[in-house]
Amino acid sequence: FLKSMIMKKLIFLVLFFPLFSCNDWLDVESEVSVTYRNYFQSEQDIEDIFITILGNEKKIFAPLSQEPFDWTGMYCDDVADGVKGFRNLEWSAYSSSLGNYTNWGGFYSIIYLANMLEENRHRFQNVSEERINYWIAQANFFKGLMYFELARRWGEAPIAPATEDASAQAKSPVDTVLAYALRAAEAALVLPKYDQLTDASGAAVTSRQFASIGSVRTLLANIYAWMGGLHGDNKYWEKAEEQASLVIDGKAGAYSLVSMKDLVTKTLGKARDVTEVIHTIEMNGQDDDRYYQGTFWNSYPGFALFNYPHTTTNFENIENATKETRISVAKVRELYNDENDSRIKEYWLNLGEPIPVTQMNSEQKLDTIRWFYPNFAYLNKWREAIYSVNPDVNLGDRPLIGMEGNRVYWRLADLILLRAECRAHLDNADAVKDLNRIRERAGLMEYVGSTVKEDLLREIFNERDRELFGETCRYYDVVRFGYYRELLEGNFKTLTESDVKEGALYYPVSQNAFNKNTLMKQNTYWSWHLQD
Repeated sequence: FLKSMIMKKLIFLVLFFPLFSCNDWLDVESEVSVTYRNYFQSEQDIEDIFITILGNEKKIFAPLSQEPFDWTGMYCDDVADGVKGFRNLEWSAYSSSLGNYTNWGGFYSIIYLANMLEENRHRFQNVSEERINYWIAQANFFKGLMYFELARRWGEAPIAPATEDASAQAKSPVDTVLAYALRAAEAALVLPKYDQLTDASGAAVTSRQFASIGSVRTLLANIYAWMGGLHGDNKYWEKAEEQASLVIDGKAGAYSLVSMKDLVTKTLGKARDVTEVIHTIEMNGQDDDRYYQGTFWNSYPGFALFNYPHTTTNFENIENATKETRISVAKVRELYNDENDSRIKEYWLNLGEPIPVTQMNSEQKLDTIRWFYPNFAYLNKWREAIYSVNPDVNLGDRPLIGMEGNRVYWRLADLILLRAECRAHLDNADAVKDLNRIRERAGLMEYVGSTVKEDLLREIFNERDRELFGETCRYYDVVRFGYYRELLEGNFKTLTESDVKEGALYYPVSQNAFNKNTLMKQNTYWSWHLQD
């Protein structure tokens, strides 16, 4: 859906992007306002800038490589040697080149563009006030999403100044960053339901990457839930529950759960069915030039667990590997502890079942010579592989470069479990109803365990692990529930309350953010340990 915007987007990038630096705001020149003055001649010009926002979002939420927190929270047995430092909270890992993944520049690129649109709305020509409000609301959703992610990842972060303000900016407290996230999201509440969205030409928008009232309220629910976990205050859980309910109860769009089979084959697969989808990142061969793509696109955290049959056809290599990311059959069965759970079949390829090892006999027929019993599991939640067809890139090897399907950021099951979490904190008996709704879809009986708050919350957390396996950055769930000392590894297990207060659960500020910005400071925890 982005293809028709490519040329104008490139023109915009050439004209405007060299005029500012997202990390320090010191390279912004006053002549940008002169350049903008003659740019906004039509609604299409506004949409072109918005498409640039979507492209930047894709780089953040569907990156080529996993980020440190993806490795940190991944549910598995082993991870590759090069990323074990992130998993163990080893300070040296963040001092290495891999630490560049913690650069927040892309987030501020989106915030800058959103601010720029709002500041220049008086220059929009040949556009109705209603449509101006529509595009500003779209931009505000993404600005709110960026501030929310900044708060989750870094805690303290700068608040972007006006686009022509070249002054250095110090970090603001996490509560201030979250307040800006809320303010931007609330400004986007004027958006219609997803089936009423239109583009600059008046055509219906079918992409769920565009914001709608449903995605805005889902963002608000997530912000308030994060604040609930941060402060332990029921008023935030109440607000999160309220926002989630508006979406779940159909007041912000008609979202519904699909069957487990359809979830895997249609929602997460090539069909890109959006029945259950609230917000997604478009991933397709039209927008991405796969002919020249030479490496695998890790658009989901779980893709790090891909092996047989996508990256290797020799399953015995997985057993003998010593430096690969893997999850054992035993660990999967520990998580999916009810054999009736249909996700065992849908998410995993013949979990633990014996595999026949065959060879050609003297009559040139395949004979089974033995049975192989795998110790490790083969993730099968995404099934339609994309291999390179460019001989200049793949050198004849046809390497795996991606999996068919969009990168689903939020879907209804995620939000239902988030509401269950909110209700459990509020001692609302309906928490179990939400939990059972997800269990029922997976073919399980109703939950009959303890409803003591701590026990119920743990069961909801486990259900999130089962339902959302590999889709989301599990680290944020672990932190929000407060399970980091128990479930994370290495130095996480010995963190003191002082360490946490001083920023141990956040990323360190990347060195890029200090360029030309004399007001930038590292958070206390990392300022000590990055010197070690």
